[in-house]
Amino acid sequence: METKTERFELRLSTDLLSRIDEWRRAQPDLPSRSEAFRRLVEAGLAAK
Repeated sequence: METKTERFELRLSTDLLSRIDEWRRAQPDLPSRSEAFRRLVEAGLAAK
């Protein structure tokens, strides 16, 4: 079963976007920017 999703738009500084791009390029599967952002948010929420 597919997870229901909702569109979410976000503005980021060019510096932060560059840091996200650097992080995603270091991943073995080169996620899209959207997927990289999802992974980073999930990791941040999981860290307590």
